[in-house]
Amino acid sequence: MKRHHPFDSIAWWSALNVVAAILIAMLMSLAFVQFAGVWAQPGLDSSGLIEHAAGIARTMDNIPAGERPSLAEKLKSTVFETHWYPRRDLLPIPLDQSQDKHDARWARLAAMLGRPDAAILFAKPHNRGSSNVLPKYVMAMELSDGSWVSFDTAQRSWGIDHKARIFLTVVFILLSSGIVASIASRLLAGPIQRFADAAETFGSGPRAKLLKLTGPLEIREAAAAFNAMQDRIQQLVDSRTEMLTAISHDLRAPLTRMRMRGEFIDDPEQQRRLFCDVDEMQAMVQASLAFFRLDGQEEEPTWFELGELVNTVLDDFRDLGHPVEFPGQQQLAYLGRPFALKRVLTNLIDNAVKYGASARVTLKSHERQVVITIDDAGPGVPPELLPKLCQPFFRMEPSRNRATGGFGLGLASARSIVRSHGGDLILENLQPHGLRATVTLPFIEAPA
Repeated sequence: MKRHHPFDSIAWWSALNVVAAILIAMLMSLAFVQFAGVWAQPGLDSSGLIEHAAGIARTMDNIPAGERPSLAEKLKSTVFETHWYPRRDLLPIPLDQSQDKHDARWARLAAMLGRPDAAILFAKPHNRGSSNVLPKYVMAMELSDGSWVSFDTAQRSWGIDHKARIFLTVVFILLSSGIVASIASRLLAGPIQRFADAAETFGSGPRAKLLKLTGPLEIREAAAAFNAMQDRIQQLVDSRTEMLTAISHDLRAPLTRMRMRGEFIDDPEQQRRLFCDVDEMQAMVQASLAFFRLDGQEEEPTWFELGELVNTVLDDFRDLGHPVEFPGQQQLAYLGRPFALKRVLTNLIDNAVKYGASARVTLKSHERQVVITIDDAGPGVPPELLPKLCQPFFRMEPSRNRATGGFGLGLASARSIVRSHGGDLILENLQPHGLRATVTLPFIEAPA
């Protein structure tokens, strides 16, 4: 693939993600300061405001009363304003406002003033009494001559205590990190994840959909190469199928001639043996062709009732007198290839009644999966042979006699069909005896 410009690469995408993460963190920090800046400041105990106010009150207590208003005017700051009132009734705090003697901060402030019995009042905007007074935070201290000095601010200029501030900071960091990580993963890891999903889907069958060319340049180049590889593999599979079809067609003529020439054999026993060999060769060719073609993959996926499909297959075995069970039939709409899955169920149930005398089928859906189990009551399979049962042409009975087990392609074909649906087929022994075949299929919600 032709490169367009150097900025369209994973390196630049990573750099842009880092820049975006920094900008997002900065914006969230500004928001934190704007809406919760007061919380981020030290608490009243550790901010130094109490010591500052106590120092001003001591200074005013030691100067003549006439100089106190001008000093209060000079002490105005961006943090709070200072006012001096000669009498209690002039103080902009309701007369019924009492001192909170249980607050340790005011006791410490009184000790700083050198007068433990000094009256100290504190009012918040919501408990101010007069409606014509601006809503402010006010702290007032009584001086030794009965006058009052107050400190007020239009907004709170101190925060919460140290432990709560650390907790809020940690929560903010975790929240901002989660947002940044989520955005970065979607921008950069999203195309990589889609590529991995496509590779996994392709592993279930060569007829998977082509991967969309999205994301950084390197990922698009890898996706294009992946699509090309998928196309070549599909062509190889199609060529193999066409070759087997041609071989099957070409073999029909010599097999037919062998059967016709066999009619001229005088020895009946030799004639019977020849016809058996011809029939077995024809059956073997047809079975191999059915396996390599994987007819189920040519079928278009459609919505169907999976429980009814299972029951239909079991009805065929019931009609033949085989003991089969399907307790608790579940209604389940499924998107798949019904004829291919019918072949799978027929093969597995046929094996159960043939080698295990009976079949018990269950159908359940959970955790976005559909699980079908087929249990039999037979002797089971030696554990070392379980992994080989789904291999093509593998048979526990080494002969190729069709009466004793076919050609060893049934389970291999069933597993291929299940995997083409994105699922899997697992065989395991039951205790104390019996064999279980478990078919797992991905579950997709039916449209409303």
